[in-house]
Amino acid sequence: SSSSSSSSSSSSWWLEKKTTLVFDLDGVLYPASNGYLEKVRNNQRNYLIEKHGVSEEEARKIRKEAFAKHNQTLKGLRSLGFDVDHDEFTEYVRKGMYEYLSRDERVNETLERLKKRCAASASKKGKMVLMTNTAEKQARKCLDALEIDEKLFEDGIFGSSFMGDCAKPMPEAFEMVCRDIGVSPKECIMFEDSFKNLKTCVSVLGMGGVFVAGETLEMELSGKTDARTELDSVANVVVESIGDLFEVCPDMFDF
Repeated sequence: SSSSSSSSSSSSWWLEKKTTLVFDLDGVLYPASNGYLEKVRNNQRNYLIEKHGVSEEEARKIRKEAFAKHNQTLKGLRSLGFDVDHDEFTEYVRKGMYEYLSRDERVNETLERLKKRCAASASKKGKMVLMTNTAEKQARKCLDALEIDEKLFEDGIFGSSFMGDCAKPMPEAFEMVCRDIGVSPKECIMFEDSFKNLKTCVSVLGMGGVFVAGETLEMELSGKTDARTELDSVANVVVESIGDLFEVCPDMFDF
């Protein structure tokens, strides 16, 4: 059952002056629990075993530490002293999208409606972009596997090549994307499944926040008793799937 937090159709103050929608990919355009991200994590461990000669146990520990450090495994591995080639690594670890990812009618429909809303916005400067910590090339393959038309994100697909040394949740990463598309963070709504990332967007940069609650949240906030309270204080809307957005927050399609 999806729920909205501090937003309902009667209190959509936070939508004011918002022109631009920024979507994360993994866990937002498809559920984090469908097996693909576990496959990616496994690929990352195998990469360390094959290319860097570490044991399975070490690979598990190193991958976990690398991701915890920067919310992006590539950046984390480099900061731990591993010499990792960006293209080789992302190509290797993102294999398997066509096995695990497939079209979701409700997600597609929601994205198409939101794209229309952006195009029809009063200021005529509504934009819709994708922003992910993985490589753009791999993100495009995921969109293809999901049968999501890349043209929906014609305003920009931003990934690890564009961000370079930055990665979400660093404020600089979001600022780089906003600069590139010519908007202020305060004009953006971020769609995220990582609480760490959403917190930066909303609390530091003043973006609106739509949170897709799933496996990522459970992993990030495990053991925290006040997790839901903290989430509600940051997210303007909480859904279990992007496909639920119209029911939960119809105003977003119409401002």
